[in-house]
Amino acid sequence: MSHKIKFNLDKQQNKKPLEEQPNETISISINSSKENKNKSENIDKKISNTKKIFAKPVLLDNNLYKQFKNHHFSKIDLHGLTVDQAYKKLIEYFSINYKRKHLFHIVVTGLGNKTNGEEFFTGKIRRQFPFWLDTEKFQFMIKSYSPCKIQHGGLGAFYIKLRSKE
Repeated sequence: MSHKIKFNLDKQQNKKPLEEQPNETISISINSSKENKNKSENIDKKISNTKKIFAKPVLLDNNLYKQFKNHHFSKIDLHGLTVDQAYKKLIEYFSINYKRKHLFHIVVTGLGNKTNGEEFFTGKIRRQFPFWLDTEKFQFMIKSYSPCKIQHGGLGAFYIKLRSKE
């Protein structure tokens, strides 16, 4: 595909008042050489022939807590674990429950230790958890998440809804 923008810079035309000037056509050529066209066509063919399964992003659902009132849910507590241990434990936990079709879970990350003068949310696992949800491993299994209400752990925990296995 070739894109063109043409500049018409006639000095006499530019001296006329703006209302009297006709609409101008602007065109610029991109990928004008045949080599570039062939390369872009080959890339397009490769992309269309490649069948990749892209995981859908995990959604932040602020109304997810309503579903926890009516459904049975499981809880996993990550207190006392390192960030790497928590990551591995969550992948194992979610993969098992994904296979069993258990959809509703609460992940307790904790808020972290607060000493004088530090910010409130210092928990390393709590800070990393939303980033983990952006990885392909978690996107494959998790449909949505939300911070918990106070009765289920408050801001130190998350509601998780897994995708239904197809």
